[in-house]
Amino acid sequence: MRKYGGKPNAAARMDDKGFYIILTICALAIVVSGYVLFFVPSSSGDTVLEDTPSPQVTVPVTVPSVDLTEDEPIERTVEEAPEVPETPAAPEESKPAEIEETVPTAAEAAPQAPVWVRPTEGAVTIPFSGDELVFQPTFGDWRVHAGTDYAGDEGDRVYAVADGTVERVWTDSLNGQCVELAHADGLNTIYMGLKENPKAKEGGTVKAGDVIGSIGATNEAESAQGAHLHLEARVGDRAVDIETFLTGTEGE
Repeated sequence: MRKYGGKPNAAARMDDKGFYIILTICALAIVVSGYVLFFVPSSSGDTVLEDTPSPQVTVPVTVPSVDLTEDEPIERTVEEAPEVPETPAAPEESKPAEIEETVPTAAEAAPQAPVWVRPTEGAVTIPFSGDELVFQPTFGDWRVHAGTDYAGDEGDRVYAVADGTVERVWTDSLNGQCVELAHADGLNTIYMGLKENPKAKEGGTVKAGDVIGSIGATNEAESAQGAHLHLEARVGDRAVDIETFLTGTEGE
């Protein structure tokens, strides 16, 4: 039995040597493990180092087989582009169309007033009487005078008092050779006591101042007055005074 305070024996010294041997083995194990960890390349299952490039991955693509023959070319569907309307080409050396301006004259701009012309160069001998009775020298009685008598000699010209159309040309047993003209606004003028074969013809047109005939000695109803023109004017069935038109006093 070992006594306390005595020198260590041989067994104690062996225990001390064993401790140092174990310590040395552990140190060697640590060194070897560090060498393996840092210097020995890792296997495919180990962690990849940062400097190791990533392997390229190739994905297999399945391409359908196409049986090409000369009689059956490949059909390709091409999406048609939308149609763009063609812009018409500008004509060479095109010039802007000239706009012709029509400037109305003063006569065209203002309403045209009717033109009136006196039927003969002679003066009025017996005026229109309307409803008033006047003495009639041929018959020697008093009656209305439905027209206006103008002095003149046989063969003197007779003029159309306004524009119009020749309504009638005829011969009356009392009033002699007669011509009737139709004018605007329903006015008709009747020229009596003309010479035979007047210039005016039925259906023709006349302008104010046109010669329609000449004074004759054919008016038997007023033969006591000698050769003269008897001119009547009517609007519908109503007799009117032609002098109101010729002098511009119509409606007064």
